[in-house]
This record gives sequence, C-alpha cells and structure tokens, in this order.
Amino acid sequence: MNYDLPTLTAAALGGGILACLLIAWALSARARRRLERRLEVLEADLVTVKADLANALGLGSRVGDRIRRLEQVASQLGDRLGQIELRGDGRPFDHAIAMVRGGADAERLVSHFGLSQGEADLVSLVHGARRRAG
Repeated sequence: MNYDLPTLTAAALGGGILACLLIAWALSARARRRLERRLEVLEADLVTVKADLANALGLGSRVGDRIRRLEQVASQLGDRLGQIELRGDGRPFDHAIAMVRGGADAERLVSHFGLSQGEADLVSLVHGARRRAG
C-alpha cells in the first residue's frame, strides 16, 4: 500500500476535523447539562418566589381585614362618645323619664337619646311602673 502525501494529509485533516467535532459535541453536551442544572435551580427558585408571594398576599389581605374591623370599632366608639356627650349632665335622663311617663318604650329611648338598652330598660321599669301604679 502506497500512500502519497496528499492522501495522508487529507486523512490527517479528516481525522482532525472528526476529533474537533467529537470535542465540540462533548463540550456542547456538558454545556447542555450545565444549562439543565441551572434551569432546575431557577425553576425551584420560581416555586419558592410564588409561595412567598402567595404568603405576602394572604398577609396583606389579613391586615386589610383587621384595618377594616378597627375602623368599624373606631366608628362605633365615636358614635358612642357622641351619645355620651349628648347626655351631658343628666338632662337626657330627665327627658327620657318624661317620655316614659308619656308612654314611650325602651326602644324609643335608645334611638332618641342614645341610652344603652340596659339604661332604657331601667328607666322604663322604674318610671313606667309609677305611671301604671299612679
């Protein structure tokens, strides 16, 4: 077998190209595996971020609910304070007593004078009984 220089050169060049292709393929496989691992890490991070976001949104919702409840309580306290201020020095009780003697019931005292249900019931019991007995 007689090989001439151009044939040997072509064979060597072909072998070199084949070796380069094998090396490139190996490197691309390694790079692909590395990218796949990075993608897995990113996907795990995304799951964590989604869970954190869901928790934050839930917390924000609960805080909003608590703020609304506190606003309601503050409003009720403001209304109650206004009712207490209306009573002043006892005059609403005098007017409530007069109304009970005139036939008003406890519910009307609550709505008209801002008395508590217990206060209105007591005024009706004490002063309404005098009207019925007298």
